[in-house]
Amino acid sequence: MIPDPALKALALGKSPRRFHLVANLRDYKWWWARHSSTISEMGAEGMTARLLPKRAEQDLARKHGIPREREVRRAILKGLVDTEQRSVIANLSCWFVTAGAAFFLPNASYFILPLLFRLLAMVGTRAGFANMRSALREERGIARAFNWLAASLFVGGMAWGSTMLPILAFPTLHPARLLVGGGTLIGMSIIVTMLSPMRGLALSFSSGFLGAFGLGLYLTGAADGLALMAGMTILFLIFIAYSHASTFGHERSAKLLVENRRLGESLRVSLERAMHMADHDSLTGLFNRRAFFTYAERVGWPRRLVIMIDIDHFKSINDRFGHATGDRVLESVGEAIVEVLKTQVGPDHIAARLGGEEFAIMMPFRSIAENRHTTEALHKNIAEIAAKLDVSGLVTTASLGVFIADGDAKLDDALHEADTALYRAKALGRDRTEYAEPTDEPAVVSRA
Repeated sequence: MIPDPALKALALGKSPRRFHLVANLRDYKWWWARHSSTISEMGAEGMTARLLPKRAEQDLARKHGIPREREVRRAILKGLVDTEQRSVIANLSCWFVTAGAAFFLPNASYFILPLLFRLLAMVGTRAGFANMRSALREERGIARAFNWLAASLFVGGMAWGSTMLPILAFPTLHPARLLVGGGTLIGMSIIVTMLSPMRGLALSFSSGFLGAFGLGLYLTGAADGLALMAGMTILFLIFIAYSHASTFGHERSAKLLVENRRLGESLRVSLERAMHMADHDSLTGLFNRRAFFTYAERVGWPRRLVIMIDIDHFKSINDRFGHATGDRVLESVGEAIVEVLKTQVGPDHIAARLGGEEFAIMMPFRSIAENRHTTEALHKNIAEIAAKLDVSGLVTTASLGVFIADGDAKLDDALHEADTALYRAKALGRDRTEYAEPTDEPAVVSRA
């Protein structure tokens, strides 16, 4: 069955092949790079049951569990901190222009403290944005970083307001006055527009500016201070109203980014799930027959042990206890194989359900004693399934056929020899292991 995202792609007129090769080509290449590597590089789980990694689905569920508004907010903040990072040179340039113009004013001494304050505030604001950038990059909670940034912007607004104060509180007729005042107003409007997508940050900056400006007018006893404060407040309202269109565009872009990211994550997980389903048996999680032949042909072991496993009297289990119990037995046999190979063999092995109640294992040849220990463990684990399922009268045993193949032996021939040994084990009473060739150890391991 095609996953939901694939259905969406098909609904847009894309074929399944186009969905895999075009809609998610990068993920397809990533998957093929993983699955075409040598078996010894496949990790501690080996090739037994290359189940779909649960972490990908858990990460997707975790991300989808975050309220959409929070994701949009984080996307807006990321765009905001990226913009601030690119505006450092412009901010410094504005400061130098303001300082240079103020130097030529008759009341230049009044600008010394405001300009120093503004320089320190730039450093604090820069640190606040860096902290927010780190929190977003590491996917940490942003509440503390947001509060820090809001506080630094409040101080920054005060610094900008203090720079504007000497212009209006101590007016003087000089061309540089226009450069200082105009530059400050333009810079202030750019900052408000930049911060407008995050209203809390814009409000912090505006409050700091108006607060410092109003306090300065009050302390200096400037003439028409109330009128100047009202005019500056109106200017801020105009800036905020002007930036509303920009805010809407930022929010819309962030929402589209979040939706595209979610769709991309869903497509990635669905693609990996589809690839997993193509290679694995849905009931046991082991490789299916096609995948077993594909990967078994690639091994480079000098000698291989091929084991065929068949559950004894499985048809009777289905007839007597029902197919649901039969499926539980098959699933448990898969788990038993995984457990034995993981603990005794390590990563170098391939295991598959070939069909029905028949399983196959391929692994590097070790000593006869070690191989016999592995087959003994398989018998033991499979025999314990009945007790674990707690079904009255259920008996679970298996017959095994083993063939030791040289590195140049054909896979079909090796499986045929192991299958022949398996049928001999069946004929000799079941619940036993038969080797296809004589060995130094007893060829028959009886369990009856």
